[in-house]
Amino acid sequence: MRSLYNLIPEETALLVIDMQNGYCHLNGSIGSTGADVSQMNATIPHVKKLVEECRAAGILDIWTKQHHYADDITKEKHRILPHNRRGKTVPKNLAIKNSWDSQFVDELKELAATSEEIIIKHRFSAFLDTRLETLLRMKGINTLIVCGVVTTHCVESTVRDGYQKDYDMIVVNEGVGAFSNEANRASLKLMNQYFGIVISQEEALKLITEKQTLLNYA
Repeated sequence: MRSLYNLIPEETALLVIDMQNGYCHLNGSIGSTGADVSQMNATIPHVKKLVEECRAAGILDIWTKQHHYADDITKEKHRILPHNRRGKTVPKNLAIKNSWDSQFVDELKELAATSEEIIIKHRFSAFLDTRLETLLRMKGINTLIVCGVVTTHCVESTVRDGYQKDYDMIVVNEGVGAFSNEANRASLKLMNQYFGIVISQEEALKLITEKQTLLNYA
């Protein structure tokens, strides 16, 4: 099924999720464990291009930054082992507030610093216990173009929540990344089937610059 989609810039925002050293940098805390972060790192130029084109088109870019705390007691209260205590891919020092790990990657740092809106979050979803929904309501935004990391965690959680809060969710394929191609594809397939639509970087840029495109639904 194909459908003609018209983008309304003033009702649209680009949501850039957690493009921080801890997740994307090869020497970040996740990469330092030996985990493969190459796919997350490869999103950087795509995210940069999306932000630049959205700004040129008058589309607001909103960034999220994950802050963890070294003295977070909530994980210790779990009787079932929480995600950041399983295996080595999620180290305890990941994105600790005010650390280098928590900073935006150098390639995007200047863009992030000139963004009007940065949302601090502490859990996967950008909607959970943050001001994001209030901000979107105040700005009259009903469509989110989503990029960032990690596809299977913060991206998917945010897209699920956004859809359930009645936002139209558009995910940019090359603008998101996970720990493996298999995991990334599975998450994208799920989001495309139920919670929004996944489009290519080329389609996204065409949509942003031309304001209209055909969307293909599975």
